[in-house]
Amino acid sequence: MTEKPKLAMYWAAACGGCEISVTNLHEKILDVDANFDFMFCPCLLDTKYKDIEAMPDKSIFITLFNGAIRTAENEHMARLLRKKSQILIAFGSCAYEGCIPGLGNLYSREDILKTVYLDNPSIDNPSGVIPAPENKMPEGVITIPEFYDKVRTLADVVDADYFIPGCPPEPEQIWNVVSAVIEILKEGKSLPPQGAILGAGNSSVCDECERKKEEKK
Repeated sequence: MTEKPKLAMYWAAACGGCEISVTNLHEKILDVDANFDFMFCPCLLDTKYKDIEAMPDKSIFITLFNGAIRTAENEHMARLLRKKSQILIAFGSCAYEGCIPGLGNLYSREDILKTVYLDNPSIDNPSGVIPAPENKMPEGVITIPEFYDKVRTLADVVDADYFIPGCPPEPEQIWNVVSAVIEILKEGKSLPPQGAILGAGNSSVCDECERKKEEKK
């Protein structure tokens, strides 16, 4: 039996909508399973980071990387999956262009942490504790990922081969890309040029709306 090419999916600074969009392929997800070994997706599968680290380089055929780079863990996984993947795709608007997480760049890291942990009517934090990357406890040192000053896209950190826009990408977009890759694998066709935007049409959602867009000031 021929081993199927491996497919991975990872979420960085994102909402989970990209994963839902993949599950919304409905019965076509069976075609994905028939053609790929879907082996890494933190919100769906219990594959550990150490399992990915132990894999040979380039042993993952495609990784769909969704979410922006906001923390040290996000960056570590971007670099690790770039090393382990033949094709790394910025999947969804957050990985492609920052999207909603990118709005954090309008404020400083300090202002964000102050709003979340200190200056907030729903917070009860009389000691003014703000999470730190390292905390010494009786059991040892507890670490959490560093929260970076700025949000970056996937391509700001590593080379991304392709881009699939959308917040999230629509299931039809995803299937168009997946089915094209399946055809490439079966018929030995060449991949699109690096840097191509995949699955996007020639129009926006606004083009389908019956409402009239007028100038507003």
